[in-house]
Amino acid sequence: MTVLKEKPIIVAAAFPASGHTAGLMRISEYLIEKGHELYFITRADFKAATDKIGAHFVENPWSWEEVFASRPPDSDEMWNFKNIFANSTPLAHRALKDTLEQVRRNHPERDVVILHESFSGGLGPFLHGAPLPEGYTVLPKIINFHTSVYLPGDASFPPFGPGLPYDPTPENLALWQSISDAMKPAMGELTEHYNTLYKSLGATQAMTTPILSRAMGFGDVTLLATTASLEWPTVTANAALPADSPDKKKVVFVSQGTVHRKPTELILPALAGLAERKDLLVIATLGDRGAELEGAARAALPGNAFVVDYLEYEAVLPHTDVFVSNAGYGGFMQGVMNGVPMVLAGTMADKAEVSARAEWAGVAVNLRAQEPGPDAIRAAVDKVLADGRFKETVVRLQKENQDLDAFGKIDEILEELTGDC
Repeated sequence: MTVLKEKPIIVAAAFPASGHTAGLMRISEYLIEKGHELYFITRADFKAATDKIGAHFVENPWSWEEVFASRPPDSDEMWNFKNIFANSTPLAHRALKDTLEQVRRNHPERDVVILHESFSGGLGPFLHGAPLPEGYTVLPKIINFHTSVYLPGDASFPPFGPGLPYDPTPENLALWQSISDAMKPAMGELTEHYNTLYKSLGATQAMTTPILSRAMGFGDVTLLATTASLEWPTVTANAALPADSPDKKKVVFVSQGTVHRKPTELILPALAGLAERKDLLVIATLGDRGAELEGAARAALPGNAFVVDYLEYEAVLPHTDVFVSNAGYGGFMQGVMNGVPMVLAGTMADKAEVSARAEWAGVAVNLRAQEPGPDAIRAAVDKVLADGRFKETVVRLQKENQDLDAFGKIDEILEELTGDC
């Protein structure tokens, strides 16, 4: 007889203000209608609403209105972030910790999922090394709900705050970069304030990304209350164009993996070699959350390039025409599994062997260098784009891989080893 697994218990937490609570309340109502038991952490003003949707009310006593009413006449947004949002952390953290512990005591065998409004405040210490709640060996999975505008976090978009229009001319790109640079000292002070609070709650790791960007990543998944037409143009807009559109650019994705991450080896030469190509959109990932290009490298970022700290392969390779990689085996197989022809560099570890095998199979150009120059990368990318055999071959290998049914093979092996049917 099949035993149905009980649905996970949801622990929801929102910053205790209407604009931050209302959206999460609606999501919570939906989940309760679907049969989930749900605990909702917010202030007493919202208890009636919490009771109405059938959630367990948990109080967060943070009184931000009192803080706001006492602000000095010359206070600015940084004052608000520090005193209203950051300083809410201890109470929010205690409420979340206590609730998770209560759920574990009451339901020791049930799965738990945290539904987190991005500025709730209680989750940050856990994500930076604070002791886990009693009864947990790992933090529950987290769905992060962001209740403000999407913040790309790089100077290819207008900086947060002034409300500047999206007009990425060279002059505006330079202006956006200068504004972003000018904001860094204040954002750095705010980050350090958060770190002081986190450390007082047991955190062992410093937050290095500014909170406005970090809040976007407070979860295994982040939900945005938006629609594509409301956002500044992004790299996915290019992917939506018909394949034969004269406006559609080819997408080149550049990655050095997550170990050998010195950007001068591959990323910067690739950006330089493909700079100002109006037919190309170049996306590079630095392979480490919170990483960024520094100094002259950041200032010289070409207009056709986007550089991000960390990007899952699954998010970008389906939109990619050429994958420029340092030939780590995991990245190489991601290229094959997504049917993307490659340009491979790298001679360290197993990378030369990977490149040789990819070249022999006909899915990549092998640069045979740890630090290829811009001209070599540009020529290799052009070769892959011009010769359709690279794409045809890697798509054939993609299907060959899919037909292997790897998970099915694992099932067969388990059955053979254990005698299960």
